Amino acid sequence: MGQKDISLVRYFEDRERYADPINGFVFKGKQVVDERDVLEMDSRVTGVFGKLRNRRMVQRYPDFVRKIVFGVNFAIVGLENQDKVHYGMPVRIMMEDAAGYDKQLRQIRRRHRRKRDLRGDEFLSGFARWDKVHPVVTICIYYGKKRYDGPKELCQMMEYGDLPENLKEIINNYRIQVLEVRNFENIDCFQTDLREVFGFIQRSGDKDAERRFTLENEERLKALDEEAFDVIVSVTGSVELEQVKENYREEGGKINMCEAIRGMIEDGRKEGIEEGKKEGIKEGVKKGQKEKAYLAAKICMSEDFRRKKLPVFWKRIWRRWRSGFGVGRRDRDRRIRLPDRVIF
Repeated sequence: MGQKDISLVRYFEDRERYADPINGFVFKGKQVVDERDVLEMDSRVTGVFGKLRNRRMVQRYPDFVRKIVFGVNFAIVGLENQDKVHYGMPVRIMMEDAAGYDKQLRQIRRRHRRKRDLRGDEFLSGFARWDKVHPVVTICIYYGKKRYDGPKELCQMMEYGDLPENLKEIINNYRIQVLEVRNFENIDCFQTDLREVFGFIQRSGDKDAERRFTLENEERLKALDEEAFDVIVSVTGSVELEQVKENYREEGGKINMCEAIRGMIEDGRKEGIEEGKKEGIKEGVKKGQKEKAYLAAKICMSEDFRRKKLPVFWKRIWRRWRSGFGVGRRDRDRRIRLPDRVIF
């Protein structure tokens, strides 16, 4: 389990936070689910398909699974975190949900076997006419930067365009629910610090937008829980925020997000100034070297230089070749002979 997964698991362990995306995404901000309605349950979902030797075990581990109480009934709601588009997500979630239903069936069958209260067809199925299972729902929370362009229905993964219409009508579809964090418009429907977490993730990478969001939500960000801060750091991959975290820790484990953002921006500004100075010095040296070479070339190519200095220079070179550069006569004779006269 990576750092990002660990930070998200710790964050959604809080029941109030777990209820918040359900109220905000499913019920459009209406406070239907209270933290007291969120009950713990085993996150392992195991399904057994087939009989005897042909049985196939399917075990899934959703990121989070909780019982959500609605009056005298309840539903099983799971949260699946994704930072990359999963193009097979409808099948993946369908298998997890199916395994959740199968787990309920096995629990019901086990209860009937202990009571021995079923006969006939009910005995064969292990499921009475009055038995009911609880709904299983999974919400995929997508944190990625690109738009979620994966299929959100099972039928979108199928190639059935040439099939007969009558057959198309009986094909079972399976829809999934995807909460795209970076494109979720109404973050005000969230009541916990999930609002600040989603809001900052949406603006990550844009320093001006981060600063404006921080100033607009200064009071709420002054005392941000460490779990929320860790989610922001892990999802956005902000090394700067991770480095300044300990500098802005306050009593009770709270992190002053406002000061951390200001510190990060100020550090970035200082680094930018220093980097600019270094680049300026490098550019100045390069420019000076270019200007020096240009002036030297300009002097060398002047009329006076070509008329007076250049012939003398080439005469010296010719004389050195004729004298053999101070080497012995035998070695000098081996050299390529130059003409006796050089006309300039």
